[in-house]
This record gives sequence, structure tokens and C-alpha cells, in this order.
Amino acid sequence: MKLKNYILGIAVAGGLGMTSCCDLTPKIYSSLTTGNAYSTAAGMQAAVVSLYSDLNPYPGDSWRYYAGYLVTITDYSTGMCYSTPPAPAQMAQLTYDASNLYFNSNWQDMYQVINNANMIITKIDEAVDMSDADKKLCVAQAKFCRALAYHDLTNGWGAVPMVTEPLSIDESYDYPLTEVKTIEDELLIPDLKECIATLPAQWEGIDVARASKGAANMLLGKIYMRRHEYSTAEPYIQAVLSGPYALEDDFREVWSEFNKQSKELIFALLHEIGSNGAEITNHYGPQNHPEVTGRWAYYGTSIGFWKSYDDNDARKYFFHYDYESIQANGDKNMIYSVRGLRPDNDPEIVSGNVKFMDNVTPMKYTYKMVSDAYYDGRTVSVFRLSDAYLCMAEIKNNTAGVAAALPYINKIRGRSGYNGADITYGSAGYPVPASVEAMNEAILKERGWEFVEENMNRPDALRLGGYDKQVRELFAANNWTVPANLSDLHLFPYPLREAQKNKFMEEANKSRMPK
Repeated sequence: MKLKNYILGIAVAGGLGMTSCCDLTPKIYSSLTTGNAYSTAAGMQAAVVSLYSDLNPYPGDSWRYYAGYLVTITDYSTGMCYSTPPAPAQMAQLTYDASNLYFNSNWQDMYQVINNANMIITKIDEAVDMSDADKKLCVAQAKFCRALAYHDLTNGWGAVPMVTEPLSIDESYDYPLTEVKTIEDELLIPDLKECIATLPAQWEGIDVARASKGAANMLLGKIYMRRHEYSTAEPYIQAVLSGPYALEDDFREVWSEFNKQSKELIFALLHEIGSNGAEITNHYGPQNHPEVTGRWAYYGTSIGFWKSYDDNDARKYFFHYDYESIQANGDKNMIYSVRGLRPDNDPEIVSGNVKFMDNVTPMKYTYKMVSDAYYDGRTVSVFRLSDAYLCMAEIKNNTAGVAAALPYINKIRGRSGYNGADITYGSAGYPVPASVEAMNEAILKERGWEFVEENMNRPDALRLGGYDKQVRELFAANNWTVPANLSDLHLFPYPLREAQKNKFMEEANKSRMPK
């Protein structure tokens, strides 16, 4: 494995500090060099803030990891998402191989976070002018970011190299793979417990986007849920539900660019138009739209998944699915539509003045735009309160039964009715799931409808045991061919450039390729 770039390297650059919702202008903590990066409190703080930037690389033009690429190895590989460019289409239709660019890029970005976190943790004592309290805060933030990256890595690949300090080039080749449970037991769980004890409930001012106690509770709860240790997970998720967060009455307001710090957000990545902008709207926005102009629709939701929404669910209409386009000359002469107009198996994509779309784009990343700037100020949610409610529904269902889970899932469905419709389970037309298994299936579907294109669907489906069934159902709805070895595809192949230099990855990849 070529760990030199990802584990040994260090990004030595000025840190960007997040500010309030109305002013996210980057704050320069210091100018760093390889000689002074960690020797002062200012340098160490800059390194910590730069670590947050690693979660959505290239501030000012963010488009990788949480700013975009992560969706291709999460929601894209379940039938939920689809777009026509070759690399994302391969991920969506499970025709990828180890050379797919999204495997390499996400792996690289995740290990960049881990590497830079390791450097902060191992170098913290070099900041001789930093107080012990501030050192603890810096280390806790680094450990949270490292845990998040390892959680994402192990969701995708299972066993991965567990690296906690810089390695030499010679040490990096054929580096052994560590099983997920060992990484959790020896690193993630103790680190996150330390984070919970150290991090504040909330940050203020320019530090508002840093990891908090609630974020650490949420991540640790999810780790225990992935292990199906629901009773152990419960107090951590309950701590989030008891924390300083609240659901938005209107779910759409989570996504308003005028509401960057929604009361629902537990941990999110903030951007500001201009120097700290991103390309979220560019990549998730609709093509040739009369109001959301100049966007690419690079990522999109599959037609089959979009049709799975109930007609009384307001979230179904929170997509760009039927609109009259404006061509380059300003003429309105093409209707972009998906609403039942395209016959099944019809190869034609245009009929008269109607263009049948290959996918639909969510309004999440275009709702209430501050401006139509190319580099936007969208907020990227990592954890939000509705996630905690549905986590608790899953916990209660698997420890106490359907009745105990019902209030938590209905908390989310209760705000999602279209034009006042009541779609809570137990209301007319929406019977309560009859068993624990049926409720688990309902929770998985609910999580899909709520968190579409928020990087959760694949790990959710695998955790709840519904991955193969969902893929088969959505592939059928999308008229795609299911790989013959679907049950072997619960873990991704290691990136080709890594496997070529690691015999353990090379061997594992033999059983991880679609057939």
C-alpha cells in the first residue's frame, strides 16, 4: 500500500476558522512551515482547524470527501442514486472495479484526515506556550476527526490499516489489515469516550463548527449500533436527544442557506460564498433549471428510489422532478420530467418537447439560496437530530419492541406529511409494522427517505440486514441487472494503487469484485 502520500504526508498550511452564520470569512491563525507547524499554540490551533478542512478538501472549491465524493461509496451503491458519467454510474449499477476513482480518492482523503490527526496527537507537547486545557481540547478534536474517518473507512472496506503514528516508507508496504472490532475496541471507543469527557456541549463564535460532546456521543452510539450492541448504544444516543438541539418544524429549513446553523445540526461542515465556498449546489443542483441556473446534476437520486416515496410524503416533492427548462438563448422549450411520463423500458429520452430525466436532483442543496454564486455557501450535514431520533427508534425496536420504537419514528414522519396529511404509523392508511423485523424494514426505508444523498444508505442497509433486498428491489425498479455475487459485495475492493503494494489487500480483492 502506498501510504507515503496518505499516512506519512502532512498538510502544512494556514488554518481556516469557521465563524458565525453571517460571516464565515476564513481567519488566518498563522503561517506554518515544516519547522514551526506544531511549536506554538497558534500553530497547533491552525493545524486543528486545517484538520476540519480535510473533511471536505480544497476550501474555496470543496468537492471531495464530505463535500461530494463520499456519496459515491455510500448512497450510490444501493440503488438509491444514479448519474450518467461513467465512474458514478459504475458505482450506482455495481459494475465498478478496484480502479474506480472514487475508491482511491475517498481512501486518500480519509487517510489524510487520520494522518494529520496523528500528527497533532503526537506533536501536541511541542506547543510549549499552550495551556494543558487547550492541549486536551486540541487532542480531543483530532481524535474525533480520526474516529470519523476510521468509521467511514471501515464502513466501506472493513479491515484497514490501523495507523496511529507516522510510518517510514519501508514500514508502509504490506502493512497488515486490522479487523474492525479491534480498531473499535483499541482506538475508536476509548478515543470517543475521551472526547465526550473533554469537548464542550457547544462552541461559540468562530469555533461554532468544531466537534462537540454531542457529535462524539452520536458517533460512538453509531459504532455500537453497527456492532448491534443496542443497549450499549442507547445512553449515547439519548445524550444527543437530551442535548441542545431541536427539530425544525419544517424539514426544509434544515437546508436553507439562510439557516446555516440549523438547530437540528449536531455536526456539520460550513461554507461561505467566495473564499470558503464549495461546489455542493453545482454538483447536486438540476440541469437547465429556470431558477437554479448553471448547475451540473452530477449527482442525482434514481428514479426507482424517488418513486418509492408515498404520495402523501412532502419529502417526495423536495426534488427537482418536473420543470420547464431555459435554454442558452433564453427560450423555454423543453420540459424536464419524470412524473410517471416515461414508460418502463422505453429507451427514448425525448418525446416531443419532453425530456425524460435519468435521475432527479434533491432540493436539499439548492433550497433558499443566498445567491447563484458558482462557489456556494451550503452547509453539509454530517449528523443531525432526525438521525438521532431514527437511531433511537432502531435501538428501542431491537431492545423493547415495536411499541417502544413508534414514538421516535413518528417524530420524523409527523413533520413530513404533504399538505397536512398524517403519515404517522397508526394513522388511517398507515398501519403500525407488525413485528420487530417489519419495523426494522420500515426504519431502513424511513432513513432512506429522510437522508437521501446524505451518505448514510449503504451502512444503514448493511447494519439492518436489508442491503441485498433493497438493491434487488431498486435495481428492478430502475431496470438494472443485479450482480450474480451480490452477497459478496458488502465490502468494497481496496483501491487498485493500494492493493498493488499490499499483498493482504490484493488477496482480499479477489472476492470483492462484481460479477
